Amino acid sequence: MKKQILHIAVIGTLLVGGTSCEDFLDVKPEGVLLEGEAISNQADIERVLNSIYDVTANVYNGRMQAWGTLLGDNVARPRTSTFMQEVYGRNTNIFNSDVSAVYLDAYRTVYRANWLIENIDLVDVEANRRREILDEARYLRALMHFELVRYFGQPYGYTTDNSHLGIVIKTRTERELIPRNTVAEVYDFVISELKDVTKRLPTSNGVYATKYAAQGTLADVYFQMNSFATAAAYADSVIESGSYSMINTFDRYESGTNTEIVFGGRSYPSTNDNRGGSFSGFYRWDNVANPNPEFTMSQDFYDLVASNPDDLRDSIWMAVLNENAPNQLVVQSKFNYDFMDVPIVHLTKLKLIRAEALAMTGSDLPTAIQDINDIRTRAYGGTTQNLDGSESVSEILTAVRYERRVELMCEGDRGHELKRLGVLGEINTIRGADWDCPGQVLQFPSVERSNVFVLNDEGGC
Repeated sequence: MKKQILHIAVIGTLLVGGTSCEDFLDVKPEGVLLEGEAISNQADIERVLNSIYDVTANVYNGRMQAWGTLLGDNVARPRTSTFMQEVYGRNTNIFNSDVSAVYLDAYRTVYRANWLIENIDLVDVEANRRREILDEARYLRALMHFELVRYFGQPYGYTTDNSHLGIVIKTRTERELIPRNTVAEVYDFVISELKDVTKRLPTSNGVYATKYAAQGTLADVYFQMNSFATAAAYADSVIESGSYSMINTFDRYESGTNTEIVFGGRSYPSTNDNRGGSFSGFYRWDNVANPNPEFTMSQDFYDLVASNPDDLRDSIWMAVLNENAPNQLVVQSKFNYDFMDVPIVHLTKLKLIRAEALAMTGSDLPTAIQDINDIRTRAYGGTTQNLDGSESVSEILTAVRYERRVELMCEGDRGHELKRLGVLGEINTIRGADWDCPGQVLQFPSVERSNVFVLNDEGGC
């Protein structure tokens, strides 16, 4: 009864905005009838699962990634959007509807996963499929907790015991007012869930969650924790599985072309289903007579990439419009497609994780160098910029961190990366402000106000 991921006609339009405190968590999967109505067979449970994938894809359609990009140092100030300017300016508040819409969608994923887990036994489901459905739901639930804690709490390592506040761990649908969990508790929950589902999720599952998706997410989680040996091990498990291969082009987001995707949102032109719509909305510039995209690249970042004439990414992923004029813009070309697949866990990122993690532990440097060279061979159109194997650990780290900054531009990684480096003591500021100032953490939406929920400090950067 499996349907294509994120291509479910029964779901309908997702609710965004206008959500009161009373109905914040009580969001049913649109088009899916729940307990006491019509959950009567395995097909109905499958539809609920599909609705979880659907809202997950909406979270990742470019809106959440925009936060990580704007909190970094690769892009210029948004051109017109007040709410996105607040993110860039590190001054979000409870009334920022762009932030609250994504936050609520992420918790809709969590709510639906919890509902499915609580109610799957309403009907008979074949035993192996039952276990797989539950594990897929738990994977998506853990993924949302990981993403949210990185945006709404200071990073792992901000305090020595990670007792600083993160988000609320939600594992049931019951409406209740409870305080925020610590960052340590959220990470412990995410790791426990991912490790458990990794034991049973299949290695092949179409475009649905797999064992490798969970392992790749664990690599990302441990890397964010600066737990390098474990991050390298999980990345290695996925890379060496042989299930994924590097693409030779720069079309990471073009629909249907990416053999690197371990897990992600998939678009279907045949049904006019585009899962990267917000990427297009923020960045696309090639489809209008007078381009004026909301997000543009900073001149400093463009100059950095363009300073190496062999780097193809400055001309393929960026362009200069109205050069030398007062209205000059450096635009991003990575998302100039009508339909996009959205990589969430993918091979390029896993190679960058493994390379840096191995360098940080001083182990298996040849593999770290090969991972960097795999990316550089594509980026520079040949091997002229490849490392030769004689590099020191420091030189390898410089290389991989540069490649990460450029390769993952505008994919939502940069802000997290800078705060991770701040925890390591390797940077002090981001765009002139302390890397850990209050505004580097997003403010919760107004629906969270209660006498037990502590909001984040605002501004102060």
